Formats: sequence, C-alpha cells, structure tokens
Amino acid sequence: MVAPYNAHAAPHVHRMMCATDPVAAAAALRGRAERPDYRETLATLAVPALVVVGRDDTYTPVADAEEMHALLPHSTLTVIERAAHLPNLERPEEFDAALDAFLRSLVRPN
Repeated sequence: MVAPYNAHAAPHVHRMMCATDPVAAAAALRGRAERPDYRETLATLAVPALVVVGRDDTYTPVADAEEMHALLPHSTLTVIERAAHLPNLERPEEFDAALDAFLRSLVRPN
C-alpha cells in the first residue's frame, strides 16, 4: 500500500493495521470483494468530485483513476507523484495542496 521509497509512512500504516479488529477487517474485505460495480452511477453524479491517485498505486492504478475521472461529469483528477495507494500519508503536502485547490475551486465569489 505504501511505496517502498515512502518508508516514513509505513510505521503509521502498520500500527493502524495491527490495531484493527481482525473480525472487522475480514468483514470489510468481504464487503469490498462483494460490492457491486458503481461505474454507471458515477456518470449520474451532479456534484464536483476530486479523484486523487498515487502515480505508483498498484491497487488503484492511474488508468482506473482516469476512468473514474472520465465517468464523473464534474471531476478533477490529481496524480500524486512518488506515492502509491495512500498519497495522503505518503505525500501529505502534495495531497493537501490538491485538496485545498479543489475546495477553493468550489467557493463562490461574492
């Protein structure tokens, strides 16, 4: 989940994973495996959306994020360089800047 060159984030992720109740983790994984395909729903959303992906994410590759972005009518896609599946932990400054820019784009001028 964390790119090997982002070792600073790995201990935090490891602590979270170890603190998770195994029964709850198994239920969450089962739910993820059994979830329906929501891609058709994305095209119906009429609200702004931010799609953020790490360039080196193997769980949700950039191509998948690009597909989500293409399906979402009012979306912004941000690819965080030198990050994998957890860009908010691996590259917090870049992630925060992308989120800040997206949120500021939603503010209506007076």
